[in-house]
Amino acid sequence: MDLLRYLEEAPGALVVLPNPHTVRRYERRFRIELAAWATDIAADLYAKYGELVELRVGALSFPGKELFVRERSQRLRGEPAEAVGLTAEPLQQLTIRSGHHAQQDVLVTNQAAHEQVLLTAGDLRSVVTNASGREVGCYVGPHNLPRIGFPIDPHQSRPVPVLIGTASLVPDLGYAVPPGRWALRISLQTEAGFYLSAPLELTITP
Repeated sequence: MDLLRYLEEAPGALVVLPNPHTVRRYERRFRIELAAWATDIAADLYAKYGELVELRVGALSFPGKELFVRERSQRLRGEPAEAVGLTAEPLQQLTIRSGHHAQQDVLVTNQAAHEQVLLTAGDLRSVVTNASGREVGCYVGPHNLPRIGFPIDPHQSRPVPVLIGTASLVPDLGYAVPPGRWALRISLQTEAGFYLSAPLELTITP
């Protein structure tokens, strides 16, 4: 009943959860994944159920703040996108609330002399970095599976959605990347490989 209440009272807080309508007689622990902003709900669940629940808030376990291996393996890699003539720039100031995720458009330009097709699951992946370039945050949650291409003609530009997430990858920062000025790097995948955009300015708000 607690899960049903949270689904109604705090939309988006529960990311992965057992079916609240199904009786599970033989499971010793119940795995529940919550959004990076839902620490209060995680604390309530832990206080009430203790070791009966396995909790994750964003990319970190709760309350231990251990980074899940799966999230370590999802960090972005690639050569600089400029090497193949791809650049990305914001269409407006990139702003997002701490602990939340959102889809925003960026303008991708193909400076090469041939068409390039961005391969996506509906949006581009990205990571939040600090001033030194260390990856500190990303989107954590279900991903779309369909393959959607965004073709860009030579020397042309087009808006492409990017998924921005602020779940912390650094336990010392907490469960969500805190408010402040950060940078965003975007993964640009083509048939030729994976590439990373230059850092774009990102503002995270309370």
